[in-house]
Amino acid sequence: MKQKIESIMRSDQATGLFAFVLFVLSIMYAGIMKIRALLYQWGIFQINKLPCKIISIGNISIGGAGKTPMTLYIAKMLKQLGFRVVILSRGYKGTYKQACAIVSDGKEIFMDARSAGDEPFLMAKKLSDIPVIVGKKRFECGQMAVQVFSPDIILLDDAFQHLRLFRDINIVLLDAHNPLGNSHVIPRGVLREPKSHLHRAHLFVLTRAKDSNNVSQIQPYIVNKPVFKCNHVPDQLIQINNAGQVTFFHPETLKNKAVYAFSGIANNDSFLEMLASLDYQIVGSEHFNDHHDYHENDLKMILENVINSGAAYILTTEKDYVKVCNQIQWTLPLFALGIQMRFGKDTNRFESTIRDQVTHS
Repeated sequence: MKQKIESIMRSDQATGLFAFVLFVLSIMYAGIMKIRALLYQWGIFQINKLPCKIISIGNISIGGAGKTPMTLYIAKMLKQLGFRVVILSRGYKGTYKQACAIVSDGKEIFMDARSAGDEPFLMAKKLSDIPVIVGKKRFECGQMAVQVFSPDIILLDDAFQHLRLFRDINIVLLDAHNPLGNSHVIPRGVLREPKSHLHRAHLFVLTRAKDSNNVSQIQPYIVNKPVFKCNHVPDQLIQINNAGQVTFFHPETLKNKAVYAFSGIANNDSFLEMLASLDYQIVGSEHFNDHHDYHENDLKMILENVINSGAAYILTTEKDYVKVCNQIQWTLPLFALGIQMRFGKDTNRFESTIRDQVTHS
C-alpha cells in the first residue's frame, strides 16, 4: 500500500479510484494549509520574535533537497564572518523527551544519533563552536538558545512550514530536477503546502542544478527574488574506529573498487548516481526510507548481501553512518561518503546576499 501511494504521489498521470481519493484528500489538506497560513497572516495566530536574526532553511516538498548540507554550509560561512551561530532542529525521529534538548554546545556532544535524530547529531559532529538544539517548539528552543548561548543568528533547519517563529530570511531549496513534483499537495503529490505559498520565500536555491534550467514550474513565484544554483559534491570518505577516532580519505580512494552501498535517505537514487560518478564499482545496494531506524535484522541482511555480492568495501551516507557504525562488528571496511554544497560561480553572490540581509535587515 505504501509503495502504491508513493508511486501515485510522484506520477503526473495516475488514474483510478485510489488516485482520485488521494486527489480529494490533497485538496482538503491544501485548504487546511491555506487557512492556517491566512490565520498567521491576519494575526489570529501569533508569530513570535526573538532578539536575534533568524534564518530558515527549508523546502516546500517532501524529499531530500539538501537542507542539512545547506545548513552546514551557511553555519560555517556565518561563523567565519564572526557571527555567533546556533542551529535549531526539530530532531525528526529523535527519541528525546525534553521540550528542548542541547545536542551540542559546540565543544561537547551530549546526545547520540538515536536520541537527537540523525541530522542534528550529524551537524553536531561536523561543526565546532556552533551549538545544536533540538525541539518541536522552535520559539521555546530559540529562547533557550538566547539564554544559554547569546547568538547573533539562529539557523532553523527545515522550518519553512513553521510559521509561529518570525524569520528575517526565508531560504527555500528546490531540487532542480523536479522542483514541484506533479504540483499536487500530499497525499496526491509531494508538496507540503500549495505552491502559491512560495511567495513567503526571500530567496531560492536550486540544488543538484548542474546545467539545469528547469525553472518553468516555479517561474511565477521567483519573480524579483534572488535564485542561486548549487550542487551536491563528494567531499571525503569518512571512517570511525571503535575508539571513536575519525579518519578521512579522498573520495578517489575507492575508485574502481567493488563496493556495496546502502542508504536510508529521501533520494537514494542520487546517492548511487554520485557513487557511479566517482567510478566506484557498485556490486550491490540496498535502499531504505528516509531517516530509517536500523535494527539488528537490517544490518544482518546487509552483511549477508555484502558477502554474496563479492564487495570489498561497504559504503553509506553520513546520515546513516552515524547510526550504524558501532551497532555491529562490520566484517569489511565501512565508509561514509561526505558531501558538501558548492555554488560555483554563484558563490560570491550567494554569500554576499546572505551577509547583506543579515547585516542590514
